[in-house]
Amino acid sequence: MAAGIYDSRSARQSLGSTGSGSRRHSLLSADGHSRASTQYDYATAWGQSGGDKLSRWRRAYIASDTGDAEGVQSSLLALPDDSRFTTCMAISEDQPLLAVGSGSYDTNMFFVQSLDGQLDVKASFASKFPIYSLAFKSNLLMAGTDRNTSVLYKVDRARLLGFASENAIDDTQGEDGPLVRCVGTYKNKAVKSIDIAAPGSHVPTKRVACVEFAPAFSGSTSSPWPPPSVGANSEMFLSCLGGVINVWDATRNQQALRVEKVSGQPLERAAWSPNAPATLVAAAGVDGTVSILDLRRRGKAVTWRTQQQQQQQQQQLDAIGVNDVAWSPFMPYWLATGSESGEARVWDLRYAAADGACVATLGHPTNYGAVRSVAWSETHADQLSTGTSDRAWRLYALHADSDDTTRTMLLADKRAAEDIGSVAAVGARGSSFYSLSSCGDLYMHQVGPQALKHAAVHRMQGAELEHVEKAVYTRDLQGAAEAVVGLVQQFKAGGDASGEHPIMQQAESIQRLCDLFKAKPRVGASAWTLPPAAIALGGESLADSTEDTARTEESKDAQAAAARGFHGDLAHVAYGLPPGYPLEATASRHPVVWQALEQLNMANLRIRLERVVKQAESSDVDAKGQPLWKAIAERERQLMQYVKAEPALFGAKLLRAAVKLVLPHDCIAGLRLGLGVCQAYLSSQRQHEHRGAEPVVTCAMLDALVHVLLFPTVFDADGSTEDSAPLAAASSREQITLDVAGVRARIGECLDACAEAVFEMVQLEISIQETVMRGGDQKRVAEDIVAVMQRHARSVRALVGSAAAEHVRDQVQLHARFPATTTLSASAVRLYLNSLLSTRAYDEHLANSQWWRMPPAAAAADAGHAVGSDSGWLSSYALARVVNRQTATAVVPRMQRQIDVVLATIKKEPLGLEPRLFRDTLLKVGRIWLSVDQEIKLEFETEVTSKDKATGASHTAVQRVRTGMEGLAAAFEEIGGAFLMLLEALTRHSSHRDAFRRAAGEARPLHEALAALVAESQQSDPQLRERGLVIRKYLRKLDHYAKNQPPEDTIDAGQ
Repeated sequence: MAAGIYDSRSARQSLGSTGSGSRRHSLLSADGHSRASTQYDYATAWGQSGGDKLSRWRRAYIASDTGDAEGVQSSLLALPDDSRFTTCMAISEDQPLLAVGSGSYDTNMFFVQSLDGQLDVKASFASKFPIYSLAFKSNLLMAGTDRNTSVLYKVDRARLLGFASENAIDDTQGEDGPLVRCVGTYKNKAVKSIDIAAPGSHVPTKRVACVEFAPAFSGSTSSPWPPPSVGANSEMFLSCLGGVINVWDATRNQQALRVEKVSGQPLERAAWSPNAPATLVAAAGVDGTVSILDLRRRGKAVTWRTQQQQQQQQQQLDAIGVNDVAWSPFMPYWLATGSESGEARVWDLRYAAADGACVATLGHPTNYGAVRSVAWSETHADQLSTGTSDRAWRLYALHADSDDTTRTMLLADKRAAEDIGSVAAVGARGSSFYSLSSCGDLYMHQVGPQALKHAAVHRMQGAELEHVEKAVYTRDLQGAAEAVVGLVQQFKAGGDASGEHPIMQQAESIQRLCDLFKAKPRVGASAWTLPPAAIALGGESLADSTEDTARTEESKDAQAAAARGFHGDLAHVAYGLPPGYPLEATASRHPVVWQALEQLNMANLRIRLERVVKQAESSDVDAKGQPLWKAIAERERQLMQYVKAEPALFGAKLLRAAVKLVLPHDCIAGLRLGLGVCQAYLSSQRQHEHRGAEPVVTCAMLDALVHVLLFPTVFDADGSTEDSAPLAAASSREQITLDVAGVRARIGECLDACAEAVFEMVQLEISIQETVMRGGDQKRVAEDIVAVMQRHARSVRALVGSAAAEHVRDQVQLHARFPATTTLSASAVRLYLNSLLSTRAYDEHLANSQWWRMPPAAAAADAGHAVGSDSGWLSSYALARVVNRQTATAVVPRMQRQIDVVLATIKKEPLGLEPRLFRDTLLKVGRIWLSVDQEIKLEFETEVTSKDKATGASHTAVQRVRTGMEGLAAAFEEIGGAFLMLLEALTRHSSHRDAFRRAAGEARPLHEALAALVAESQQSDPQLRERGLVIRKYLRKLDHYAKNQPPEDTIDAGQ
């Protein structure tokens, strides 16, 4: 194959010659540029002498129509005169490159670069045979010849475009190799050529009328297509010869994978569906039959068929040849056909052909030629272009009217040289279309906003909103986004005296704008099916007769259903962006598009959230039966993202209602949602304070939300049955009862003092709920809860433990040493104390519960109000009654019993206890002695019910109960002395070092624990130094054994 470089400059200059009567002078000037200002002089033309008026009108019409119309710019590239018999065109999917084929025996293959509105021939070649069909995929080019043969070429596209070779890796010749190399030939089954065909039949031909590569398959591995013999890296293609479709594996040219005889007459076009699962093939030919093949079917693959017909004056139905078929890139069941009737039709394959599957017809009054080629736009789902034999390329738009009818609009009409051979839309080139005439003229039509704006669908009222709709339809997304950002800000700033949020007043407009910018999902293969009995010829079903009245009525109903289905789909996909539109790629180039999308999504989420909350007042599920709380929980991440960005848009009241809706159904999800809201408000407040600006929102606004998250709080009245008994602490102080407003006022004061500590309490609720829901052994769960509370106390200590936060500790009354005081959640407090009781940590329980027994501190008149109560003490609230009851009835008796048992055992047998029991008791007594600020004396009244044995009647009486713990110092000294005796006995049992090591192993854990306890108590309360003298004195005695250093004389004696 010979190669040559094409001189496009000389070809362009030749267009300026008028001596030969060039038909193309009105499109380009002599220097090759478009003549935007060329106008035809109608007055002069009509006033000229010679020629009839019809001829002059034709000249005027052609001259005016071939110039650039409003919004459409056309560029022309004329191929050399000796290669004027152009037949086909293929467009690269990922490179600005086109391939043009010619029926010439000389130079018959051209590669054209399409870049920046210019068409330039990069190279031309001469293949062995004329080319009648082309297909481009990646670096592979398939050509159909007139010798029953398809030829596969490998194209070095990078070198054609002026870059380094893309084939250098697998080509030994690298940069010196050919630009185009033949890598395979595929011989289709020959058709016998005869001079005279039978009446009504076309003369058989050996031309391969169509070749096309298969798209990527998305079927399951068990699908019968593609065959298992096809490798993952194989490329499949189809070719049409006569009425037969051959399917090939490009890596195997010995035999076709599939041979399907579709028609007894020649096929003009076969197209592979680009939509999943990519197993459907549409084919049409000179007999007017349109067939759909499903390659997954064995045997007869045709699953849908119809025949285009027109009614002549003799009332007969004559078949109309179909020249082209094209699948919609957006709707997998839309198929366009172009026929000899001069019309293009759109078929909805979900409906049987006889029942009105033709849902739209596109034509033009001035069209008197056949439609040779059709192509869908790759940027608009409602646009279809046609190329006809009367020198016209036209672009149509399908419009779904409000009266449920569908009409067509002509957007562009460009006339050129004679027969247009192929028209295709190029998505990567934006709104550009290409058309190729059979006389060698290649056009690029760039359709601008001025031509497209008339087809924009308007569903909103107002000049600004209509401007956005036009901008989106013309794909000026940057301009549309800029307008949307301004509109949303206007909506937020609006509002009236009704009290409704301004965004809610513009809810309809916001949702329309969201629909406009929404990236619609692609229609999946499971969303539609071909109808049963979908094959029809001559307007009849294969099963029924058109004379059957019932069938006629049924057919009318089916036609109406098809029209309604297509109208609904068209209305959906024509408004805004089509399915699968690359919105993210556009937004990455224009950040304002991201900004507009975020603004719309944020406003729309706010609208939906309020509607869900209002709907929950009357129902628990939405219209689809989905629980309303799930609709909120599923959008937690997005909601948190937008609340952080703009917390004032949502408002604390709405967010509290949303959290309150989720909590009963999924406690952890509701708590996490609430915590996210709290953190968003805190972040916003800190940012504004850092900039020195007035905060838009403050954490104090979340008092009601925190009340919901921590309910019941320590400020709430306890609703348990235990409160039915008249129970009071020893001081018999008056209890404070707050209403909801009072409780939230207390919480608000805590938020003002230290919001971070309050939000840490919400995190504690989440951790405790997760621990409880994990379940397991009861003791293990209790230990986990204690560990969680201790970690929480350390976190709170870090927040309020600094000297700068001393006023916070005094105000909020948080005592970080005692975890039960570090949360406002009454449930967490009770779970923690119950867990201490379950793990027999009586000392910890008594140390923590003391704050519910302490009398209120005397406050000076000018001391002001302390957060939490009028005097700042937990004993003023109802929870104190429950805690003190548990302490008096369970904790104190059990702790006293443990001490008594140890003391009794010591008196009976001093060395009869295990060291572990000594250590446990001593540590508990020491912690109580150092941690509890007063003697544990509890007195309360309780109702006791008794039953009379004689009568069986029940009597209830009030009984006073007293309980307490005394003599802790004496008990510590007595038990501690016994433990020292045990250690001494261990050392005297043997004179070897092993005895001292064992004694040290028993003494060291107690020594370390008591030392840490003394240090912690003195650091937190210097007044406890006197109490610590008893334990410090004991530590000095214990130190002898803990250090594992026996006296020298003992060592010598042992030796």
